[in-house]
Amino acid sequence: MPYLIGKTDELSKGLLLRHWAVPYEIIALTLGRDAMYWERAEESLGKLSIVGSICKKTHLPEHLAADEKITFLNKKESYIALTSSQDCVLGADLSMSEDTEGLQQSYGIFKSEALDYQPNYEPKSINLDGWKATNLAWGNLFPTITIILCFLHGYLKIKNIAKSMKDKFWDLSSEIWNVYRSKSKQEFQLALINLKLWAEVNIADYQKVIDKIKDICNKSDRFSNAYDFESCYRTSNQIDRPMNILDRYLYQIRYFHGNHQTANLKIRAWANIYNFMPFSKRTKEYKKQSRFEEFNGFVYHQNWLHNLIIAGSMNGYKNRHKKQ
Repeated sequence: MPYLIGKTDELSKGLLLRHWAVPYEIIALTLGRDAMYWERAEESLGKLSIVGSICKKTHLPEHLAADEKITFLNKKESYIALTSSQDCVLGADLSMSEDTEGLQQSYGIFKSEALDYQPNYEPKSINLDGWKATNLAWGNLFPTITIILCFLHGYLKIKNIAKSMKDKFWDLSSEIWNVYRSKSKQEFQLALINLKLWAEVNIADYQKVIDKIKDICNKSDRFSNAYDFESCYRTSNQIDRPMNILDRYLYQIRYFHGNHQTANLKIRAWANIYNFMPFSKRTKEYKKQSRFEEFNGFVYHQNWLHNLIIAGSMNGYKNRHKKQ
C-alpha cells in the first residue's frame, strides 16, 4: 500500500467490509490493528481522483446523471453531490448548502477531474430532477450541456398526490407510462396532450392531479429533448442505484461526526470502492469482475484493491505535474 502502511492483500478484506459500513472496531477485532488504522486506510482511498481511477484507455461518457443525497454532518443537514454514468460513480463531493454556489463547487470537483483526464471534455446531456440550483450549477459548469428532466420524478410527483384515487390510479399510471414509451419526440409531445385530455375526462374529480399533469405538459420540451440523444438517460435510475446503496451506508454509520474534510474523504473512498469492488460470483447477470472491468474492458489485477491502487497511480491524476 502507499506509504507502506500494510500489505494490499491484507487490507483488501477490511476495506471491502467498509462498503457495508462494518465498524472499524469490528474490522480491527477480526483482522488485527486498531480502529484508527482502518479509518485512516479507508480515508486514504478518498484522496484518489475518482474519474482518473475509473477511466482508462477510453473517453469519458457523453451522457451523465446527477443528484444530491441528503446526509448530516454533526447533525447539520448536508448534501452529497453524486455524478454517475454507465453504472459507475464518477463524482462524489460533500456540500454544506443546497444553493447553486455550493452545488456548483461540489459538482465542479467532477469537472476538474474530468478535464484532467480529458482536457476537451464536454458532456452532451445530463439527467436531473427539477431542483433549480442543480440545473443552474450544471449549466454554469458545462454551458453546452443539454439538461434532461427525469420522467420518473414527474411520475412520482403525481403518485404522491394521487393516493386517494385508489383503483383509478392504476389506469392513470398505465396512461403515463404509455407516454414514456413513445418512439419519437413528436409522438411523445402528442401523447402528453392526449394524457391531459384523458385526465380531464376520466379523473375530473381530482383537480390537483390534473394540475400536476398540466405542469408536466408545460415542461414537455425538457422531457422530449431526450429523443435528440440515442444513449442518454431519461430517468434517474442511473443515479438512484448507487444512491440507494449509499443511503444504507450512511444510515449504518449514523451519518458523519467530525469535520468536513474527513467526511468528504469517506464519501470519495466509498465511491472508489463501489467502482472497484468485486461482483458476487453467484450473480449470473454480471459477466465481468467489477464495474471497473465493465467500464474499461480489462483489469490490472484480480484483487480489487490491487486493481484500484494501480489504477490510482499518481493519485489517479493524469496531468498532476501540471497542477503543481
